[in-house]
Amino acid sequence: MTDDRKRLAVAISSAFFGALLLFLAVILPAEFGRDPLRTGALLGLDTMSNTTADALHSQLEIHKSDEVEFILEPFQSLEYKYLMDLGQALVFSWEAEGELYFDMHADNITVENYDESYLQGNASSDQGMYEAAFNGMHGWFWENRGFETVTLTLKTSGFYIHATEYRGGSSMDRELQPVL
Repeated sequence: MTDDRKRLAVAISSAFFGALLLFLAVILPAEFGRDPLRTGALLGLDTMSNTTADALHSQLEIHKSDEVEFILEPFQSLEYKYLMDLGQALVFSWEAEGELYFDMHADNITVENYDESYLQGNASSDQGMYEAAFNGMHGWFWENRGFETVTLTLKTSGFYIHATEYRGGSSMDRELQPVL
């Protein structure tokens, strides 16, 4: 074997073993969750493969947005809810000019007299993401327990069917336009 052929064989062998080492040390832990050399844990690569297909949730409902302003006189309350199916989600933020009592809750439309409260308290704002745990009406109850009139602004975006405002013993449905 000539020197050129020896050098070529050494270069090919070195490249092969280098690629194999790179595959075992980096690619296998990061992409496939296998860490035979324990380098993935050492380099923090072993967590990269922990994503799941459950991160994507296709929706049948059209994406909509809603922005609404409410005036709450002293000791006045209202409820504002979205009709949502199991697994539908919305992103929300609300802000008031003063502190309000609030209760974020949902009423199950398939089980009579079943509701679930998620968060209650006194605040002048809140924001977050909500995913419906069941088919029903999902939203907020706000009450102005102060002596000053308070303006409340709610902004949402998500996969809901329509919104309903409950105030003073009556209700009003609100059709929402798709996001374009």
